[in-house]
Amino acid sequence: FIISKFVKFTRRVESFVLRFSKFRTQKMTLSEYSHLKHQIVISVGSSERHVQLKDALKELFRNEINSPRRYEQINNISQLLNVLELRDVLSEDNVEPLKKIVERLPNCNDLMRKILQYEASHVPREYENYYASENTQNTSNRVVNESYINTSPFGNMSPKKKQRIIETVVEEIGNGWTDLARNLKIRECDIDDIDANNKSIARKSAKLMELYLEKKADPDKWFFVLCNALEKTRRKDLTKSIQKILLMNL
Repeated sequence: FIISKFVKFTRRVESFVLRFSKFRTQKMTLSEYSHLKHQIVISVGSSERHVQLKDALKELFRNEINSPRRYEQINNISQLLNVLELRDVLSEDNVEPLKKIVERLPNCNDLMRKILQYEASHVPREYENYYASENTQNTSNRVVNESYINTSPFGNMSPKKKQRIIETVVEEIGNGWTDLARNLKIRECDIDDIDANNKSIARKSAKLMELYLEKKADPDKWFFVLCNALEKTRRKDLTKSIQKILLMNL
């Protein structure tokens, strides 16, 4: 009887700890998400071209705003973000609009790195119970080496890290390489040449990445463009994989 009571008590304690852990995770994630939005508001507001930026971003999300009256009422970037949240376009589980905004800002590498770090470590709400109960969430993904924080995540990436990212894409993209190529704005004639001159899927994927990095990619934005293209190819899993590599100390 005493043992049975003790077991029940232990289970209650474990249940409480699990709920408390979930609450802390949600609170921290929401705080990080809010901080990202705040930084974007400051970045746009402090720009000498903030009016032009605001108008350009409104136009970018015109379809998502989906209301001429609401469109005209948006006078700053904070209001735009609020509307995107109301339209369920932007949330702590989907920060893709933040990436689109930051891509259009000058000197955006540091802020983009923070968004990518958030994406790599964030657990969507519907999966939090699973990860908490299985205790498989790797908290090390939230820790970034101090020396890395002070560098550009794209232009100054180490050759080893860049090679690991390329190899991961080549190994995992599979038959989706043609869709990825189109989303990377590779010409159809170049896609046909790669397809005709290489037998294996891995070889075709490798040639695609070689062409993209050597002739198409912006040295400072190639990683972001690649992530965006992978998501358009419906390979968000692969996007997360290379984002985690980006955070490694290689």
